[in-house]
Amino acid sequence: MKGERLVKSVREVEIFDVSYDGAGVGKLDGKVVFVPKTLPNEKVQVRVENTKGKYLTATCEKVPVASEKREAAKCPYFEICGGCDFQHCGYDFERQLKEKILKSELAKVGYLGELEFVKSDKRFFYRNKIKLEVEGDKIGYFKPKSHNFFEVKTCPIADEKILKTLPLIEEFLRENCFENLKNVYIKSVDEKVAVFFLFSKNAKKMQKNVKKIDIFRNFSIIFAYGDILESDKTEVEFVFGQKKFFKKFRNFQFEISPQGFLQVNDTVAAKLYDFVVEFCQSKNVVNAYSGQGLLTAMIASKAKSVFGIELQKSAHTCAEKLKNGLAIENMHNVCGKVEERLAGVLGKEKIDLIVLDPAREGCKKAALEEMVSSKVGEIVYVSCNFSTLVRDLKVLQSAYKLSSVRVFDMFPCTANMETVAILKRI
Repeated sequence: MKGERLVKSVREVEIFDVSYDGAGVGKLDGKVVFVPKTLPNEKVQVRVENTKGKYLTATCEKVPVASEKREAAKCPYFEICGGCDFQHCGYDFERQLKEKILKSELAKVGYLGELEFVKSDKRFFYRNKIKLEVEGDKIGYFKPKSHNFFEVKTCPIADEKILKTLPLIEEFLRENCFENLKNVYIKSVDEKVAVFFLFSKNAKKMQKNVKKIDIFRNFSIIFAYGDILESDKTEVEFVFGQKKFFKKFRNFQFEISPQGFLQVNDTVAAKLYDFVVEFCQSKNVVNAYSGQGLLTAMIASKAKSVFGIELQKSAHTCAEKLKNGLAIENMHNVCGKVEERLAGVLGKEKIDLIVLDPAREGCKKAALEEMVSSKVGEIVYVSCNFSTLVRDLKVLQSAYKLSSVRVFDMFPCTANMETVAILKRI
């Protein structure tokens, strides 16, 4: 009964800190309570939603005493959406909070040095990709940590070209009663936009007599069949519009697969890649988790040689097209798992530097152990998830010292950060 009363009652909490995922931190009945969408130095009324061991999670009902840093959110869905964490404050304060979060996390591996912070040119309308949930003929997102759907008409962090497709998608869904439609992905590639309708993998034969597809005019429409979009197991079918996509990046123009991975913030990605490439001057380099080969090609312009290792076959194919199209002789693309192919490269070549850019899951332990046992002098670890970065640094620190860290704010308004850690062999 006591637990039931705690969950249902509204209580006042003073927020004194911010957690690694951007939530405000307070104390309630001797326990730590995490309250998203709140700021340090605020007194807030909260409703406790869940108890998890030694801590509580709660939602903010009212802010009787607001921080002087609090601002009105640009997004009408900010309070119920889990996509953004920091629209309720200005960008300078968001930066301060992010620096505080990352310093706290890096202290776990003994790093107490300075952080360089590279801001995004745009705080809004920067994302070149979004993933939408579908409910009937409505598109939207899920509420935080749930599968509770809510409809959206806009998303202020998405590229404005992407936002132009939203009313068209809803009209298209109203005209076509699709079964087994899981998600809609929208990607902008320079001036072009691709809209992916992701169906269950057994639904391919059901998509016939599609109505009103011509409303998309200058957009490309792709039907995909599988569990997730960015997988070689997912089949894709171009059903309307342009089939080939080309991307300009610095001095490169190359064909890409819109299905494959690209960084979501183009201007920050350019700054990030420029920074990484500077470490590769006149060195033999491995670029692990190399994707469609863009960073590998940029490294090749400075390095003696570079080996890009990538699991996804379609991304590897794009990297090969990029290499051959630009006749880059010192670029070598290897298709396979990093943890399985790295040892072979290190065994045949004298590698000076390894560039790591894994997905959010971080590196497999076998790959990390291979680096530890190698003679490679430097590692540049690019991470979009500082939690798995810290986990992996704990393995690498037996052979490498973390010498510097730079943050590239790839994801404004969120608690996520693109972090570049520079490690040198002890």
